[in-house]
Amino acid sequence: MNVDAPYFKIESFGAVDGPGIRLVIFLQGCPLRCIYCHNPESWSNRKHSKISTQEVIDKFRKNKKFYQHGGITLSGGEPLIHQHFCLELAKLCFENNINLALDTSGVTFSKANFKFYKKIIQYHPLWIVDIKHINSKKHKLITGCSTQNELMLIKFLEKNKQLFWIRQVLVPGYTDDPKDLRKVGKFIKQLKYLDKFEILPYHRLALSKYRQLNIVYHLLQIKEPTKQMIDKVKKLINSQ
Repeated sequence: MNVDAPYFKIESFGAVDGPGIRLVIFLQGCPLRCIYCHNPESWSNRKHSKISTQEVIDKFRKNKKFYQHGGITLSGGEPLIHQHFCLELAKLCFENNINLALDTSGVTFSKANFKFYKKIIQYHPLWIVDIKHINSKKHKLITGCSTQNELMLIKFLEKNKQLFWIRQVLVPGYTDDPKDLRKVGKFIKQLKYLDKFEILPYHRLALSKYRQLNIVYHLLQIKEPTKQMIDKVKKLINSQ
């Protein structure tokens, strides 16, 4: 079965969205409105180009030798709002021995979507899960959503012995409270199937996109974290 989904960008040689060199498909659409989002163009409901699952596989095969230690990553936006597409691509990747990574906020994880998640884990993709914030009130401030679905997703992956990464963006004044960071450290320490934890430093590279799209950028006064700040946060989390 060939399924398609809307996308807004494709990176042929992505190096940061999973292990190795990867084909990265950025799918359109996201229910969150993270204040530091670097892909605000993914929010729009305008018509976009579409790509099919078979086209993704064909693109991968064209540069297969470059991806021998990598694979395919679905990012966004929030790729898992396109369930049929993700499920079919996961199946194709599994059958063709291609490493698939799903870069997700976990926002769609719920009782209503539980069957989908039970189906897709049988193909063993690598999950790259963003912890927006460990504190529910601050989570809502950052994303507009108070429900911490990503934490529920991580617990689900752990229970089902699925390999996953966890990422958190370091935004000075928002995600750098030592109390919250200690809580993150204690949370990840108990996880057996966590393969990698990353702190992603906040950056302002998307500022021009906000201006072009006429979207208010709420972090104009926030400076990018220094290497010293990043190292301090990593040390605090790892010490728990």
